[in-house]
Amino acid sequence: MQPRKLRRFLVSSRATVGWLAVLAPGIIGKAWRLDSPLHSETRYLIRLFGIRNAVLAYQLYQADRPDAGADELEETLRQGIAIDTLDLAFILFSKGPTGRTSLGRTARGLAAAAGIVLGMLSRENPELSRDLDEPTFE
Repeated sequence: MQPRKLRRFLVSSRATVGWLAVLAPGIIGKAWRLDSPLHSETRYLIRLFGIRNAVLAYQLYQADRPDAGADELEETLRQGIAIDTLDLAFILFSKGPTGRTSLGRTARGLAAAAGIVLGMLSRENPELSRDLDEPTFE
């Protein structure tokens, strides 16, 4: 798949999850297997998570416009990869209830891992994107 298509998929998935978390935190709570009804503090934290994802989606959307520089796109992708890596690390090293496997924890880990993989695959290959008319000083 082409990096541009992967970036579009990454933008859409981040925006979808982000806005869903902001507008309907109960649905995200169910996906994460949180006890219902959600406490107001939990709803607030889910909404913060949603805002973060919506902002990441918007940043990547803006960095992928034709008049944006390649450095802007690369920096935005790196930020998303770093955030997803931290999410995955916190999920892997957090302690859950003993003796119970949490499907919600697994889903969050898979989502973070997918974000990392999509971010890495969405990067442009500098060798392929370099203009052939430019002189090289290697």
